[in-house]
Amino acid sequence: MKTRKFDVIVLGSGVAGGHVASRCRKAGLSVALLESHGFGGTCPLHGCEPKKVMADAAETMERFNNTSGTGPTGSAKLDWVELMRFKRTFTDDLPDKIRTHYQNLGIQTFTTAGKFAGPNTIVSGDELLEAAHVCIATGSTPRELQIPGHGHLSSSNDFLAMPTLPERIVFIGGGFIAFELAHIAAAAGAQVTIVHRSERFLKKFDADLVQRLTGHLEKLGVTFHRNCPPHSIEENGGALLLKAGEDGRQSFTADAIFNAAGRIPALAGLDLPAGNVDTRNGGVAVNAYMQSLSNPCVFAAGDVIAETMPLTPVASVEAEVVAKNIIEGPKHTMSPDVTPFSLFTYPPLATVGMLEEEAQKQGMRFDVIQGDSAGWSEYQRIGQTCAGFKLLVEKDTRQLLGAHVLGDAAEETINLFALAMRKKVDVDELRSMLWAYPSFGYAMKYMFR
Repeated sequence: MKTRKFDVIVLGSGVAGGHVASRCRKAGLSVALLESHGFGGTCPLHGCEPKKVMADAAETMERFNNTSGTGPTGSAKLDWVELMRFKRTFTDDLPDKIRTHYQNLGIQTFTTAGKFAGPNTIVSGDELLEAAHVCIATGSTPRELQIPGHGHLSSSNDFLAMPTLPERIVFIGGGFIAFELAHIAAAAGAQVTIVHRSERFLKKFDADLVQRLTGHLEKLGVTFHRNCPPHSIEENGGALLLKAGEDGRQSFTADAIFNAAGRIPALAGLDLPAGNVDTRNGGVAVNAYMQSLSNPCVFAAGDVIAETMPLTPVASVEAEVVAKNIIEGPKHTMSPDVTPFSLFTYPPLATVGMLEEEAQKQGMRFDVIQGDSAGWSEYQRIGQTCAGFKLLVEKDTRQLLGAHVLGDAAEETINLFALAMRKKVDVDELRSMLWAYPSFGYAMKYMFR
C-alpha cells in the first residue's frame, strides 16, 4: 500500500472541514481532503441551502394568499416539479465546483472514505495517508430507527430530491427536520402527519410559541400526534402502514414515511479505536482547543461534536479555532457566545439565550414579557395571524436572558436581540434606540411597552 505524507488530513468537506482545509493550505501546509458524499457537505447539498430554497417558495405562496382582500387578486400554489428544478440549480453542479476550488488551492482531494489505521494515519482505498494532524469533520447522519420495517423509511435527503410529491406523507419526529419539511409538503398540497414519541415538540424553542405555531400549522392541514413512539412499518396495498403508540395500536397510512427523528455524529466507519480517538455522548471527545482528549494529533469540528449545537455558524467558528491551533499550536479556544437559531417554517420561529424553564431551574430572578403580536400593523399589512414573542429580562441588570420570537422576519429580529445580549445592552436602552420605521426591527420597541 502506497504511503503519502501531508501536514494535515481533513475528513469531510462541509462547512467545518472545508474551512480547516482552506485555512491550513493558505498557511502553507500540505493538505489532504477526503469526501465520499459530495464535496460541500450536508448544508449546501442536502440541508440548509436547498431546504431554504424550498421554504422560501412556500413562504412566497402563503404570503401572496394571505393578502386576499387587500388588493392582490388570484391565488398561488406550488408547482413541485418546477420547484425541484429550481432547487437543483443550487445543488447539482456544486460538488464539482467545490472540489475544483480546493484543487486550485493546492489541496489534494480524495473521493474514497477514510478510516483510521493508526493515531495519525488514514486509509483511503488503496492509499495510506499520514499527517502530523488529522481533523474529523464528517458531520452528522440521520439517527436510525431500529423498528421492524425500518428499511421502508425515507430520509430528509430523499425528501429534498423527490421528483414528485406524494399525496400522503408521515414524518416521524418532532424537531427541526419534521416541522420544516412538513410545512413545505403541506404548502405544496400533501396530506401531512407528524408522529412524535413524546409530549413536547421542538424542545429547543419556547413551549408557548411552539404551541401557537402547531395550532397554525394544523389550520394548514398538518396533523400532530404526541406520545406516539413508532412501532413498525409494513407495506399495505401499494402504500406504507406505520404502527405507533402503545403496542403499535395506532395506524397511519402513507405513500412515504420520513425518518425525522434527529441526527447524530457521523462517525461510523472511521474506526476511531484504531486512531485512539475517544467519544463522549456519541461524538468526538475534545478539550477546549477542539483537540481529541485521547489523541493530541486529532482535532474535530462541527456536528461530530455532540456537546455543541449542530448549526452551520457554530461549525464555522469551531473550524476556525481548529485551523489556528493546527497552524500556531494549541492555544486558541472557543469564545463563549450567545447562539441565535431559527426554525424556517412560515411563520419562522427564532430563539436566543435561555428558555423560561432553564432560567427557573437556575434560580434566576427575571421578568417575563410576552404577548400576541398578530394585531400589530406590521403583521396585519401582510395578513399574518400567527405571531408572538417572549422575553426574559433579569431583574437586577435589566439585561436579556433570552428572547423568543414567532412571526415574519423572526430570524432577523433574533439577530438584533443576540447582538444586544453579546454587548450587554439592557432593555431600557434597546427601547430608547432609534430604528428604521416601519420595520420589524422597530417593532422590537412594542415588545417593551
